[in-house]
Amino acid sequence: MASVPVSHLILFIASLVIAAGVVGTITTGVDRVSAAVDDAGLDATEQLRTDVTIISDPSAGVYNAAEGNVTLLIKNTGTYRLAPDGSDLDVVFDGGYVRPSELSGTLVSADGANAWSRGDVLRLTISVNDIDGVNGGLVDGDHRVFITVNGDEELFQFRVGGN
Repeated sequence: MASVPVSHLILFIASLVIAAGVVGTITTGVDRVSAAVDDAGLDATEQLRTDVTIISDPSAGVYNAAEGNVTLLIKNTGTYRLAPDGSDLDVVFDGGYVRPSELSGTLVSADGANAWSRGDVLRLTISVNDIDGVNGGLVDGDHRVFITVNGDEELFQFRVGGN
């Protein structure tokens, strides 16, 4: 008769161990889902708050053949603060990715700020002589600069040479 309560006790303890394992696994899963939702929310907020606008005039001569560069003025029209040197930007020039070493950015409207804030203008210089396939300057014709930052996309088109 003593064997029945012992077997019940063993089954009860085994049930508790299994239940504790299941609860631990579920808790870990819930924590991971919660962290993923928080990260997605932060990413979405960052994307919604980021907005830049290229304010350069395409007919004003953004290409300097003597220096071999294209200079664009880009205004931060969003509320998200960006790096003051334009390092947050991804740039594609005439279909080719522009490496960060071929870019330089300077804030022109900030009062010694450490960030590119709303309303500030960045002067972005793209060294086109260093871009693969250009070799010595841009050919006459149409050219495109595609800029993305935190999901915001801007396209700038300009012409070099004749009408």
